[in-house]
Amino acid sequence: MVIFCADKFVGSKPYPNCATWAAEPFTPEWKQFSVNSPFSEPVHFYEYLDQESIEYKVIPTHLAPVGSIYPISISFFDFDIDWFDIIPESVLKLVVENHIKIWFLYSEGDNPFRIQKTILAQAARAGIPSENIHFTTANTKSHDLTGFSYICDDELLYRLRNESLATEYHELPRSKNFTALVRTHKNWRANTMARLWTKGLHERGYFSYNSKLDVGDTPEDNPVEIDSFGSLKHHTEFFLKLCPFHADLLTSDQHNLYHYTVDAHHDDAYVNFVLETHLDADQSGGVFLTEKTFKPIKHCQPFVIVGAQGSIQQLRDMGYRTFDNVIDQSYDSIEDNTKRWDAVCIEMERIAKCKKIHKLYTDCKKELLHNQQLFLNSKKETLEKALEWAR
Repeated sequence: MVIFCADKFVGSKPYPNCATWAAEPFTPEWKQFSVNSPFSEPVHFYEYLDQESIEYKVIPTHLAPVGSIYPISISFFDFDIDWFDIIPESVLKLVVENHIKIWFLYSEGDNPFRIQKTILAQAARAGIPSENIHFTTANTKSHDLTGFSYICDDELLYRLRNESLATEYHELPRSKNFTALVRTHKNWRANTMARLWTKGLHERGYFSYNSKLDVGDTPEDNPVEIDSFGSLKHHTEFFLKLCPFHADLLTSDQHNLYHYTVDAHHDDAYVNFVLETHLDADQSGGVFLTEKTFKPIKHCQPFVIVGAQGSIQQLRDMGYRTFDNVIDQSYDSIEDNTKRWDAVCIEMERIAKCKKIHKLYTDCKKELLHNQQLFLNSKKETLEKALEWAR
């Protein structure tokens, strides 16, 4: 059995290690750790273990036996934070003495090479042995780094949080060829949706774009060389002036909650156009898959992914099927961001225009049912693998 340790408990509930935000369990404030520095939040991994009935314990750090794990779950990696200045000295002493190990759990897809460089430098300055630190991220390149590991956290989190029934496969006619939903503005996403809109294809899908929620993305951040596409830059600017586009009545905050599902987006549209969080996974060469990809998988839709190179291949490696008999997924192997983006856009345009879209969908029946069942299956093996380093 793995034993975790926490510095503080509120009742029987462990408080996030290193958190400075003050909150009580089961209050709205309890959900605010992720947006308050140092962004240490409640450990979702405990909930995954509970869901699979995997035995573990969380005990006070000062009572932790040798071999215990000190978890720090973070929502945002701030490179200006020195974690070994924040972790209590009493904890660092136990780490130096090889009594416990620190486990950072990070559910985002930031470049793990940069994170490793930062963490190792901080640990060295603090005199902390690197072998007593482990870092797990949702970027597949973490597999390539010593002391790091990969887990597809959003597959687990969406499975845990989305309580709606999985959409049943059906062969009734659908009113839309596709679903394409964007909650957060990024330039490459705007280019993608503007390209569909410019050709009038938005009318053939459940199509939404929220230009108001902006993460500070600038034209210089755009991994797509948009000047290579004639007037698309101008069309994008005009498209953004017309935004927002809506496909339902949910608020922006509701769209961000995993437990909300708009049934029509899945059971009344044939294909899901997934615009992932990153087009290039923070220039890491890795893949970061989020709930955006697992929504159509749970709800019985084929998909294309506007995302990092290798996203489709990563799903195949996880056991999912990718509809290669009816969808050209060859864009996934193109390394150049602009060329890959153009190729996937061409395929989306073909699907949006497709007059035999119903047959395209029914030809995917076996793959759709396989994917849905694989997603719903036990994730015990995945979790056990994630804990191998600690055993």
